[in-house]
Amino acid sequence: MLVVIASAMVLSACADNTPVLSGTASPAPADPSSTADASPNPEPTPSPTPSPGGRDAAAFAVIGDWGAGTEQQQDVADRMCRWRQRRSFDHVFTTGDNIYPDGRGSNFEPFFFDVYGCLFDAGVRWHAALGNHDVVLENGAAELNEPAFGLKARNYVVRKFGVRFVVVDSNDLNMRFLRKQTRTRSGDRFTVVLMHHPVFSGGDSHGPTPGLAERVGELFSRRGVDLVFSGHDHVYSASRVVAGVRYVVTGGGGAGSNGCRSSVAIVSCVSRYHFIYVKVFDDRLKVRAVPRSGVPFETFTVRN
Repeated sequence: MLVVIASAMVLSACADNTPVLSGTASPAPADPSSTADASPNPEPTPSPTPSPGGRDAAAFAVIGDWGAGTEQQQDVADRMCRWRQRRSFDHVFTTGDNIYPDGRGSNFEPFFFDVYGCLFDAGVRWHAALGNHDVVLENGAAELNEPAFGLKARNYVVRKFGVRFVVVDSNDLNMRFLRKQTRTRSGDRFTVVLMHHPVFSGGDSHGPTPGLAERVGELFSRRGVDLVFSGHDHVYSASRVVAGVRYVVTGGGGAGSNGCRSSVAIVSCVSRYHFIYVKVFDDRLKVRAVPRSGVPFETFTVRN
């Protein structure tokens, strides 16, 4: 796989006036298209969800560490709505910590439905991963039982526009599910994994999750995973290509911010509120990190 990265991460260019680390990338050795880990049935053929234009936009957004009811969360949400007016997306995936401080249902209205009302009004669907804050109360039962989060189970698969999305509960990693569901099926051109805890991170709050690279790195490489999105650190962070896989932390959805620190695996880290926008082509994924104001501060392409 070839990954091309183009960064606009110059300290003076960041409207949030936040620190940046950068480097040069180098290669190294309720939805009918969802499949949950609890289901023994064969995986269904994906079927489209119509957008206002009559079909799914071949694009999606990713956001992490977001549901806190802050001004910064609202800023990012407003930017997502403005961005969508010109660059459509009909699906939002999350990397967890969806509802602070503990996943309680009483916070769904002010921290979720109210903040992203323009997306709900447009029929945008959400597909959440569970973070550590989401499972504090009753192991995440409130979010699992709310259809708007799109949580078919703790671990599940969504297949859209040639992308196989494998959504993982990294609070209690199910390796059996991962081994089975990272196998591609006919029509899967790309595989994207979403989980809360990062394999690699440039953030200074948590950093890489101990032992996680050893548990999943070789599997992801062998199965041809293209991108892994995670959260936990409240930054944007991108790794070098590690055995064919790019690891991205997107934890800047609005629940506070962390700083950056140097790491041998990390080529860029930005402490800035943001969401991720991914455009899907037949032969590539174009990834943009979009701040709450200003131009995207990083863009890279993954080719299959």
